[in-house]
Amino acid sequence: MSRLKRAERPRAKKPPDTRPFIRDARRPFEGPVEKATVNVTMVLLALVVGFIVGFLVFLVMNLSTWLTELLWKGAGESLGVAWFPLLVCTLGGLIIGLWTHYSGSRVEPLEKVMSTFRATGSYDLNGTGKATVSFLLPLVFGGSIGFEAGLTGLITAGCCWIRDKLKAAGLREAAVADVTIAASISAIFATPLAGIVAGAESTRPDGDDQLAEADVDDYNMRRPAKIVLYTAAAFGAFAGIRALSALFGSSAGFPHFDTIGSEGTGYLWILLALAAAYLMALLYHASNTLTGQLAHNLGNGMIGTVLGPVIAGAALGLMATFFPYVLFPGEVQSHELMQTWTSWTAAALIATGMLKALATPMCINLGWVGGNFCPSIFAGAACGYGLAMLTGADPMLMVTVVTSGFLAGVMRKPLLAIAILMLCFPLESIVWMGLSAIVLAALPLPSALMSDKAS
Repeated sequence: MSRLKRAERPRAKKPPDTRPFIRDARRPFEGPVEKATVNVTMVLLALVVGFIVGFLVFLVMNLSTWLTELLWKGAGESLGVAWFPLLVCTLGGLIIGLWTHYSGSRVEPLEKVMSTFRATGSYDLNGTGKATVSFLLPLVFGGSIGFEAGLTGLITAGCCWIRDKLKAAGLREAAVADVTIAASISAIFATPLAGIVAGAESTRPDGDDQLAEADVDDYNMRRPAKIVLYTAAAFGAFAGIRALSALFGSSAGFPHFDTIGSEGTGYLWILLALAAAYLMALLYHASNTLTGQLAHNLGNGMIGTVLGPVIAGAALGLMATFFPYVLFPGEVQSHELMQTWTSWTAAALIATGMLKALATPMCINLGWVGGNFCPSIFAGAACGYGLAMLTGADPMLMVTVVTSGFLAGVMRKPLLAIAILMLCFPLESIVWMGLSAIVLAALPLPSALMSDKAS
C-alpha cells in the first residue's frame, strides 16, 4: 500500500504515554533520565540539521547571485540596449521550457512541497542536479520570484534522503526531515521566528494535539514537542547562515525600514494604504487565476511546457523594458529603492508595485516557478513609497501598511507574514503591521479569484 494511501487511512489514537523511540526501544521511556536523554538528543539533532540547512542555503543563494550578476551586469551593461530585458527574458523562457521538457524536472511551489511532505511523510526529486538547474534558471534570467520554494524543495528532499539513511542504520528519526521546513524558511529569511511560525502554521488545526503525519516509521509527537524541534532547527539554520555570512560575506539581505514618524491625523492615510494593499491582492489573485487557467489550457505536452515559459518571459521582458524593477526577487532592489525612491515619480513607483503583483503569479504558473515572499515585499514597498509621494503622508507608515497588508492578502496567513516582516520593520511598527496583516487576510476575495492553483 502506498504511503499516500496509508496517510489517508484513519489512524487509531495512541495511548497517552506513547513516546518517540530510538533504535529498537519499542516501549514507553521510563524515568526522567531516559526521557531527558531522548529529548535532548532530538533537539541536538534538529540543531545540527538546521545548521546544515543554513550552510546549503548560503551556497545556493550566493551561486544564484553570482550567475545573475554575470548575465545582467556583465552582458547587459556591455550591450547597453534598452530592449535587453525583452531579449533575455524571452530567451530565458525558451531555455526554461526546453529544459523542463527534456529534463522532466520542475520546481514546485512552497505550499506544494509542504503539502506533499505532510501527506506522504517524504519528498523526492528527480535528481538533485536537475532540480538545482531548474531552481537557478528562472532566477538567473530575472524572474519575479523568490528563493524560498526551490530551496525548501531541494533541502527537504535532501534531508528526507538523510533520514532514510539514518533509519537504515537503526536511528528512527522522522523529525530529521520534518524540521527542515522550519529550518529552510529560517535560513532563507535569516529570522528564526519565520521558521518556527511556518512549521507551526503548516500543521492541521483540527483540535487534536497529535500532529497529522504519515506513519513513516511508527513515529508520533505531540504539538508542543514538535514546536520545540521547529525552534531548534530554525535557530540552527539561523546560526549557520549568520556564521557563514560573517566569514565570507553575503548578499544585501532584506531591507531594514525606519520607524513610522506619522502623528495625529496623519494616521488617517492608513485607510488609503489598506485600500491599495487590497487592490494589489486582487490583482495578484486575478493574475494567479487567469495564468493558472492558461497553463491548464496549454497542457503538459512539449508545446505547452515550452510555450508557457516563453509567454511569461516575453510579458515579463516587456514590462521590464519600461519598469526594470519588475525583474528579480526584489531583495537587492528593495535596498536600492530605499535610497532612490525620491528620484522616482509617484506613477512609476505605484505602477512598478502593481505590475510586480501581476508578474509574480504569472511567472509561477507559466513555468518560472519560485516563491512569492520576496517579490511581494518589494511590490508593497514600491507602492507604499508611491502613495507617500502622491499624498505627502509619512513614507514609513505607507510602506509598512501596504507591504504588511499585501503580503498577508497574498498568503492568507497573517502570523507568518508578520514573522517575516519583523525582519524588515522595527518592533515599534508591529501594531500597524499586525493590524494591516489581520485586516487584509480577513477581507474576502471574489470567489472567481480563489483559484485552486494558488501560488
